[in-house]
Order: sequence, then C-alpha cells, then structure tokens
Amino acid sequence: MCATASKPVSRRKKSPPRALELARQPGCRLYNALMLFDRSGSDRNPKSRASGPPLPDAVRGQLEKTLSSKTFESSPQLCRFLRFLVDQEIAGRGAELKEFVLAMEVFGKGDSFDPRVDTVVRTEARRLRQKLMEYYQSEGRGDAIEIILPKGCYRAVFQPPRPEVSSPSRSSTVPHRSSRWIATAIGISLLAAGGYWLWARRQPAGRVRLPSIAVIPLESLSADPEQEHFADGMTDALVTDLAKIQALSVISRTSMLQYKKTKKRVLEIGRELKADYVVEGTVTRAGDRIRITAQLIAAPSDRHLWADSFERSGRDILGMQGEIAQAIANHVHIRITPQEHARLGERPVSFEAWDLYSRGRSEWQTREMDRLYKSVDYFKQAIAREQRYARAFAGLADSYFAIESRTDRQDFLALGCEASKKAVELDANLGEAHATLSSCADDWAWSERERHYRRSLELSPGYATGHAWYGGLLIATGRFEAGLAEIRHAVELDPLAPAIRGALGWALYITRRYDDAIAQNRRTLEIFPNSVEAHLHLGLAYTAKRMHPDAIAILEKAMKLTAGGPPVATLLAHAHARAGNIRPARRLLEDFEKREGIAPILFGLLYMDTGDKDRAFEWFDRAVERRSRFSDELKVEPMYEPLRSDPRWALLLRKMNLTN
Repeated sequence: MCATASKPVSRRKKSPPRALELARQPGCRLYNALMLFDRSGSDRNPKSRASGPPLPDAVRGQLEKTLSSKTFESSPQLCRFLRFLVDQEIAGRGAELKEFVLAMEVFGKGDSFDPRVDTVVRTEARRLRQKLMEYYQSEGRGDAIEIILPKGCYRAVFQPPRPEVSSPSRSSTVPHRSSRWIATAIGISLLAAGGYWLWARRQPAGRVRLPSIAVIPLESLSADPEQEHFADGMTDALVTDLAKIQALSVISRTSMLQYKKTKKRVLEIGRELKADYVVEGTVTRAGDRIRITAQLIAAPSDRHLWADSFERSGRDILGMQGEIAQAIANHVHIRITPQEHARLGERPVSFEAWDLYSRGRSEWQTREMDRLYKSVDYFKQAIAREQRYARAFAGLADSYFAIESRTDRQDFLALGCEASKKAVELDANLGEAHATLSSCADDWAWSERERHYRRSLELSPGYATGHAWYGGLLIATGRFEAGLAEIRHAVELDPLAPAIRGALGWALYITRRYDDAIAQNRRTLEIFPNSVEAHLHLGLAYTAKRMHPDAIAILEKAMKLTAGGPPVATLLAHAHARAGNIRPARRLLEDFEKREGIAPILFGLLYMDTGDKDRAFEWFDRAVERRSRFSDELKVEPMYEPLRSDPRWALLLRKMNLTN
C-alpha cells in the first residue's frame, strides 16, 4: 500500500484545504518561505520560479535515481518511506500525510499506534532527512532536482539545486525586520505550501508514473533447442507475477522478445523502453530440478543492485517465480500488500501442465487464426494434465473469445464463457479470468462489463491486454479521454505488441484524432508490415480525412493480406463510395446476399453508402438485436455520421442502453 501511488491514503475525517493544512505545519511554513526568499527578501532562484515546479515524470526519474544509489542501497525502510512521500505529493495527497497515517501505511502499525509512545515516524523522518542530505552532498551533487523533507513536516518538496554562494558580508546577513517583509514571507509560505499541489492539478489528467521494470528473456544454458521454449515460458511466468504488484509498471513479455540474446547494454535497453530497472538471468533444467539465476540492474546507471539463485522441483515452478518476484520488489523498495502476497502464491501444478499452458499462451499472443486453434489444443492438454489449473482455463477462454471475435460464431462465445467461469471458480484472484468474464455479460450491460474489467485490473494491474480491453469499452460508451488513457497505458506496458498497438491506432481514429491515428498506424506498419489491423485503421483515418486515393491504396493492400475478407472488402467499398463511386458497394451487396455468415453491420454500412437508409437501419437493428460483430461501436464510429440526425438512430442506441 505504501508505494501504490494511485490509491488514496487512509483518512478518518475530511481534510481541510491543502494549502491551509500545510500552512498549519510550522516546519513546512517556515521552510517554504525561506526556500524562495533569502534574508534580504530577494528571490533566491528567479529562473526556477518562472519555469514552475519540476514535472512529475522528472521528479519520478529523480526518485528512481536516488533510490538506486549507493547511499540508499542498505536502507530499504527509508527507501519505502521516501517513495511513499513522493508518490503522495505527486498525486496531490501530501496534505493528508499525518503521523498516524504514515505509521500504518509505511511502517505497518495497527490502529493501536500511539505517537506519544512510539516515535518510529519521527525517528525515521530524521534519518531520511540526513540520508537525503548525504546523497546530495555526494552522488547526487549536480542532480537536476533536489527532493527535500523539511523539518517539522512530512511533505516532500521538489526544487532545483540551490547554487553554492560565497559567505556574505555581515551587513548583508542582518535580517530586515520590516513588517512588509514579514507579510511577504507569510504570504509566500501559504502560496508555496499549496503550490505544487495546485500546479499539479493544472496539468493534464493522467496516472502517476510508477517505477517501471523490464525482464529480458531468460537465457537457457542448455544446448537442447526445446529448452529455449522452456526459458521463454519461465520469463512469461516471472513477468506475470511482477504484473500482479500494483506499485510496479512491468513491460510485457511480447515487447521484450526482441531483446532475446541481445548484445545491447542495459543502459540502452532501459532508454528504449523507458524502464527504470532491468532484470536478466539464466535458466537451467536438469531432470525435475530447475535453477534460475537472476540479477536486478538500475537502468539509468547500469548498476547491479541484486543477484541471487533459486532452485526448485518442477512442481513448485510457480512458487519459485513468486519468490523471485517478491525479491525483486523488495530491492526496488516497494511494499507488497498482504493481498498481493497471497496472489503470488499460486497452487502448484505439474511441470508438464505448466509447459503446455506456456506454449498455448505463445500461440495466443499472435492472434493469427491457425495459431489460435493451436492454442486451444495446448490449453486443453494442460487441463487434461491438471484439471484444476485455473490459468489454463483462463487461457482457453481467451482463445475462444479471440476466435469468436474473428468469426462471429456464437458457439465459441458460449465455450469461452464456460471456460472463464471455471477459471474464476478455481481461482477468484486470477485477473486475466475476470477480464475475459466481461465478454460473458450481455453486450449492452455496460456497467457489469466494466466491473469485471476493474476487478481484473485490481488483481493484475500490469495486465496490458486488460487495460486495452477496458479502454475499448470506455471509448465505445463515449468516454474518450479515459479510454485513451487506458489504452496508452497498455502501450506503455507492452509497447511492441501488435494487438495493443492496433488498439491505439483504432482508438485515435474513433476519437477523431485522425492525424495522430495516421501517424500511429504508419509507425505500427514500419514494425509489423503485415498487420491487418494497422492497414484497416490507417485506411479508415485516410477515408475520414477525405484522402481517398491513399485510403483505397492501403485497403487494397489489406485485401491481399486477408484474401478479400468481408470486413476489409466492405471498408474498401466504403472508401470508394466516399470518393463518389458507389458501384463497388452495390456489387458487394449482391455478393453478400448470396453468402451466409456475413455480419449484419456490414450490410448496414453498404446500404448506407448506396443511399438506402431504410435498409441500413433494418440491418443495424438486426446487428444490435443479435449483439453481432462490430455493433458495439455504433455510438462512436465516425463512418455513421450521416445517420446520426435521423430519429431512428437515437432509438437504436437506446436498445444498446446508450444515449446519442
């Protein structure tokens, strides 16, 4: 709890206004008045005042640099204390930090804590001030930001380093005692007290940046090629466990695969992924025994912080991964909550079942149809080995839902719901299962679906796919900014996953940020030139911007990639219609009328493009009644703009429990 910046600290009554509350703390008031003015009343640092307080991300970077220093390496409790103070100040909750709160949140005290008897908070605050002073006089000399804990105060203050000045003459050090100076100092203290909080409130809304960690794919020390897959699976398990810790931001495995057997230095990897810490290590398997050697490195300084070896039997493989994750968290100086401890202790499974599950996840990550069917087979084999393996049921559900979303086959939806419900029944703390369970709610039960996503992300805050799915729901219901924030966070967690990059390209298009959508989808195609989603979203953005030749060209490429699949063919016909040529739409309608399994929404779009609004609404109504593919985007999809003024549109959305 202490390091979880996104969670409010405990409080028993409503806090007074923040600036006033801080002004009541004598140490903070006096410090902030003197911080900005010297004894003659002149501004100490006009340049820094003009430019405003340091940006939160810059403060976060300074915090990670400080905590990974030699000065702090042997003081884990002070590290947790400092991290908590900085997190709360950045989040605008610094005024709520009272001694009782700190005792519970940082030092694990209970309701019986009495500050008159137990001085742990005051004692550790003194030690922290001294440690910060020691750091900035040695390793931190020249750092761009100073983090200070003023005496008599539990609020972190962020400022540029004060310049060293020569000793002033005696006359210049005599305090100026005019009442005007006193009034100025008091006024400045009140402004400075709430200044950072008020400034932070004016910044764009967003989540507080958590310390980020990247796990380089573990290296197999065996010459057997089969062991390569085993090492990849161990990496995936470690990443999954780290992602359960809410105070960490963990780069997902798919984005780390490019660094397998890399020759790049940790410093370079950290810079490319914006990671504060990097984990690397090796795996050895001999019979039923598995040995992992792992080391933690501070990315900005390329400095080794910790290394250890772990050895277990194959059946305890998940327990070993949880132990490694806890060790890493301890050395990054974050506190794991009791609930997170419980989630890190999964039920043991056989090595064979775990290996089959790992293979299934590798196939599922690609989202390619033939490999999705392979993933189903692997998950079923894992369940046959371990009939109470919750994670295998969750993987099976994910695969069924992925197939259903590409085929519009309701039988796969039913199979996915059955598997996801079984997964939650076996392990109610499995975040991935709660995310897939959202698909089992009625499509138009938006609140119920949102509850499942929220629960999923409470249990697995680092689950990038869950953030992307949740962002999609928020956008589909018209909450554009919140949805974009979720999907952008998913990209931060998994920057090189094709599906998640595709989700961002879609989101930027849906929210009418067409130039950004074009740029994002072009970047995705530079990395994944065969990404169908990126081709489609780029074509849609071009169409919306009336860049018709570009739209038609990119959608024709998508036709080749999909062998002329119905959704792509429909979007290509739509692009032609927007350019003034409705003949392709008419021809496609004639073709679709002869075929089965075509999503109703495609008929609706084509009839709209040919000018037949009555038939368009007829097919859109069918799509909504059937909860058919793509119908959940009706409220927000820019293509349907010509129909929104028709009274029938509002009636259609009402059936979806949405407003126009």
